Amino acid sequence: MSGPVFICFSREHDAPYARRLATHLVASGLPILYDTQPVTDSWWSAYTRSQLDGCSAVILVMTPAAQRDGWVAREIEHARRLGRPVLPLLLDGRPWPGVAEHEDVTGGGLPGSDFARRLRAATGGVPAAVEAPDSGFAVPVRGGVTGTAVGIEVGGGAFLPLIEAGTVVPCASTQLFTTADDGQPVLRVRVYHGDRPTVADNRSLGVYELLLEPAPAGTPQIGVTLRVEHTGVFRLTAVQADGREVPVRLL
Repeated sequence: MSGPVFICFSREHDAPYARRLATHLVASGLPILYDTQPVTDSWWSAYTRSQLDGCSAVILVMTPAAQRDGWVAREIEHARRLGRPVLPLLLDGRPWPGVAEHEDVTGGGLPGSDFARRLRAATGGVPAAVEAPDSGFAVPVRGGVTGTAVGIEVGGGAFLPLIEAGTVVPCASTQLFTTADDGQPVLRVRVYHGDRPTVADNRSLGVYELLLEPAPAGTPQIGVTLRVEHTGVFRLTAVQADGREVPVRLL
């Protein structure tokens, strides 16, 4: 099937290598998905599972930490249930039981051209990046990475980056929000992209209202995800702690 490649790895221990790997493969012309957000049941339901459902192949980064990671096992099990090819890379330790073939990248090496060729066949030759659209909110993308930081407005008009410039796309970052008042009906999130410390000097990506159910102050736990697609298109989504979607209104 046509679609991006999902990188499966230990988020706690192997994220720096996953970033290097993603950059390397994007430079080879491959569409890549990876996520450094710590996984929870709600994050799995709202994000990770859908990314696996839409991918064409999975790269498994094998390390002792990944072998102990229950979320890594869950991702691989789901991918195999979907019939997606799983291509293992041995970064550290020994090959996992049941893994017949793998590429050795111990010591932090990167896979060679044959590995990229196998992935390209699995993705149906989907390009790694296209030009950003002419309309709507978008972040500049250059060479498969974000050209500027993406973040939110915090106290005093300061800019808090949540996705750094130079991050491989597609990418996402999640921030936890709650309420300040009892029965607060909305949370407002102002999103910008740029490299300046104040939002006044950066460019707006929109003002978003999260429509909330009545609850005591501080009770809601809303995960707000800022996402940049490989095209540069920006999206904001929100979920409650139990995985239910929070309605979002763009002002």
